[in-house]
Amino acid sequence: MIKNALDKKGFKNLKDASKALGISPELLRVTIAKGHIPKDTTLAIIAKKLNLDTSVLVLAAHQQKVPDEVKGFFLTPSQAKFSRGKRKYPLSEEQSNYLAKVLSTDEIMLLRKYRQVNDEARTQITGYIDFMYASKRTA
Repeated sequence: MIKNALDKKGFKNLKDASKALGISPELLRVTIAKGHIPKDTTLAIIAKKLNLDTSVLVLAAHQQKVPDEVKGFFLTPSQAKFSRGKRKYPLSEEQSNYLAKVLSTDEIMLLRKYRQVNDEARTQITGYIDFMYASKRTA
């Protein structure tokens, strides 16, 4: 997807493309040639610079790396309707509508980041939240 977008923009080499995207040439090379998945924030930067839908790019990047038997669990993002504006999350329309009712954008992004950390970090985050919640209840 990134390679196709770069070709459409008319970039002839990785050095010029990486400079325009604001990332290192090596990161762009391994992403295109070896299928490396950059961080979601880097994918968002690339999507913005190439005028791609961020949620579709992030979903496509992660979907390429999962086993075939798991690929069916990925839900394809629905196309944004003009009146609603552009979707921000790689979720189905039903999931997006539900989450928009119960969570703010910041809360959803926090949950996505939480899912990307290792188990030790999750334990630390959970402990901090429990501590803050307990201290607020006793105050």
